[in-house]
Amino acid sequence: MNRLSFIRTPFSIAAKWRVEDVFLLIIMIVLNYPVYYQQPFERQFYINDLTISHPYATTQRVDNNMLFIYSFVVPFLAILIIGSILADRRHLVFILYTSLLGLSLAWFSTSFFTNFIKNWIGRLRPDFLDRCQPIEGLPLDTYFTAKKVCTTENHERLLDGFRTTPSGHSSESFAGLGYLYFWLCGQLLTESPLVPLWRKMVSFLPLLGAALIALSRTQDYRHHFVDVILGSILGYIMANFFYRRTFPSIDDPLPFKPLMDDSDVTLEEVLGHQRISDEELHALSDEGI
Repeated sequence: MNRLSFIRTPFSIAAKWRVEDVFLLIIMIVLNYPVYYQQPFERQFYINDLTISHPYATTQRVDNNMLFIYSFVVPFLAILIIGSILADRRHLVFILYTSLLGLSLAWFSTSFFTNFIKNWIGRLRPDFLDRCQPIEGLPLDTYFTAKKVCTTENHERLLDGFRTTPSGHSSESFAGLGYLYFWLCGQLLTESPLVPLWRKMVSFLPLLGAALIALSRTQDYRHHFVDVILGSILGYIMANFFYRRTFPSIDDPLPFKPLMDDSDVTLEEVLGHQRISDEELHALSDEGI
């Protein structure tokens, strides 16, 4: 045991395969559910507050199951498939392992933090009054609490009305799809002047998808715009943080190779082959002239 690893395994093995990160991931997955359903802080409100007077949408454009598929399953499968195609066989298993571990850490860490902090903030959703169904005839411009004036019998829906800031859909979509954006940039070498522009445009598609998911929350009146903005920023920061714990910067000379990758895979073979082809092409052109 040492300062770099608290697990009694050779440091090179524990560090390379990030064994402790796997344990952390398991803990967050287990705790995420009870953290979300903890009792939120119940703020006071006006019954004539127009910002919380929107109708409750029974059908959402992107519900929780769809969110998980779009923001986690899709990036997971994309990394698995594209990585299997592009990665050199000498480090295929490791690059897939570290890439998927980084994605999982980014998504579940973001979800855990978002669920924890939104219960402490306790801000009201735009559709709160429709969830509350307040008693009729209450005075205007007067602070009330949900326990005193709400008549709804659906207490789970009512409590969820206090969980608006930050937006979980926004943070989780930018965590998962944002991570995929960075990963695609690295694997497709988008910052290299030798590659075409379409690779960068393809890499941007996950961010566009995340933005559409985030904006859908305002269309369903589940979140205020500030909730969506804060959630999106949080998710993007988490995606970048966990990507950079696994891979170098996307403008690094070897952006596709994990930081702890000890294989001898480089770009020299590809670049060397490219130079030879160019020289042969010029030679043929000179002969033709």
